[in-house]
Amino acid sequence: MRGNRLAMDYLAGVPEAAHFFSGHPNDLQSFRAKLDEVTRRFGRAEREAAAAAVHPTSDSARERLARFVEEGGAMVTTGQQTGLFTGPLYTIHKILTAIRLAEALERELGTIVLPVFWCASEDHDLAEANHTFAVDADGALRRFAVAATVDRPVPMSEMRLGTDIESVSAEYGEVVAALGGTGVDLTSFSGPYRTGETVAGAFRRMVEQLFAGFDLLVTDAADPALKQISVPVLRAAVAQASQHERLLAERTEALEAAGYAPQVTLVADAANVFHHGPAGRERLVRAGRGWAAPEARIRWTPEEVDARIVAEPGSFSPNVLLRPVVESAVFPTLAYVGGPAEVAYFAQINPLFGAMGMLPPVAWPRFSARLVPDDVAEAAAELGLTDAELALPEHELVSLVARRRLAPEIAERLGALRTAIVDGFGAVMDASAGVDANLELAIGARRDRALLAAADAERKILAHAKRSDRGVTHLLPLVRNTLMPFGAPQERSLNLLPFLAMRPTLLRDLAERMEIRLGVDAAHPEKMPDGAVHAPAQPQTR
Repeated sequence: MRGNRLAMDYLAGVPEAAHFFSGHPNDLQSFRAKLDEVTRRFGRAEREAAAAAVHPTSDSARERLARFVEEGGAMVTTGQQTGLFTGPLYTIHKILTAIRLAEALERELGTIVLPVFWCASEDHDLAEANHTFAVDADGALRRFAVAATVDRPVPMSEMRLGTDIESVSAEYGEVVAALGGTGVDLTSFSGPYRTGETVAGAFRRMVEQLFAGFDLLVTDAADPALKQISVPVLRAAVAQASQHERLLAERTEALEAAGYAPQVTLVADAANVFHHGPAGRERLVRAGRGWAAPEARIRWTPEEVDARIVAEPGSFSPNVLLRPVVESAVFPTLAYVGGPAEVAYFAQINPLFGAMGMLPPVAWPRFSARLVPDDVAEAAAELGLTDAELALPEHELVSLVARRRLAPEIAERLGALRTAIVDGFGAVMDASAGVDANLELAIGARRDRALLAAADAERKILAHAKRSDRGVTHLLPLVRNTLMPFGAPQERSLNLLPFLAMRPTLLRDLAERMEIRLGVDAAHPEKMPDGAVHAPAQPQTR
């Protein structure tokens, strides 16, 4: 939760933050209260509808889903917009956290608790979904991306992959294969990425394949079954738009008054619902007493838009403020696993749950991990860099490492040279003080020129070191690109597959290291799951 003060204060139990949320990860009663609420709302018919909207990743998950329908139970959800080859590592961390939290809650509450991953396939930001990053065998940070096949802002459930996915997959496969040497068949995971497949469809199927060994359920925001059971929430979001706008505005003002920045900037005179039409995906805005999709030049009366949602649920979708509400309406969600920004969302949107007659789920922080291949661990130990140093601008970090790695004799000689210049010219100044008062300025100017010459000599030495020292040319890029690419934690940009190639058991190993402590440590960010996972065990050729 580092980097978001509201999320950190919530986890730490700071009263000023806590009252914006419903429940707390450290309070088991919060989960019990939410379980009572979803048990009342989800009878057999509602559980059947929820089950029809998810895809089990394993036979065991399918059996547990059937038990949920028969016996009752609840769910832990998490979600993410689509990303190339599953996108950044934090997507994987979120899924594993949801799996482990569901297991812990099931033990504690004595009822079936199923983990669900929500594929946010209706997002239309291709720039966020069309690429991924990996570090190649030379330590270089590589970006892999595909181009748009439609020039409108369509949902990723409608955006199809073009022919360039074939060459991108092949190029990425070569990079991953060079890191592996383990015999893991990565094509079985990346196989869904082929020409003609939708961006979201490929993403969802790859997640299902990666987690085939886990009891995970996957849902697609654009799935017809899910769209159908979302209709009541979407209708209410439009019909009660004025009330929802007022509730969100009041909550946002309260957050700001408490010193917290709102996570989402509110838009006036707009519903929390998008329409998918000729101009792509666009938000419904007020037009007189009715509604409009301005880019598509479509207008509806309130009655017309309501009827349209009922008749064509696939043509409407929730925005970021409403999506968690839809999720809790269609699934019996006890907790939502999210990153710092998502946890902060819940402080802002909590009033919407009450407006829909629901308790909000408990916001649970996702697990965070750093994956450290053996060769990177060795290089990092040799360089001795801190995280704060790795986050420095690249030119500053390169200079820092080059200077540290200079031979001790060179550093000593340069220091001695500077001292000798200052002392020598100082002695001359003292000796000539009685000759002419103007000599001090002239001698001082020559001293300064000599110091500049010494600094220039040091720069030339450092420049040569930057070009020739292996620590600067090879070890530093390897360490920084793997641990802090772009000066930020690796989980925000790097992809899973290279690490999986190096350690085929990585997902199971990560899951085992994620310790869920219900009612004990969840309130303390410093005690939340965190740490380094070394992958692989065997030496690598980079």
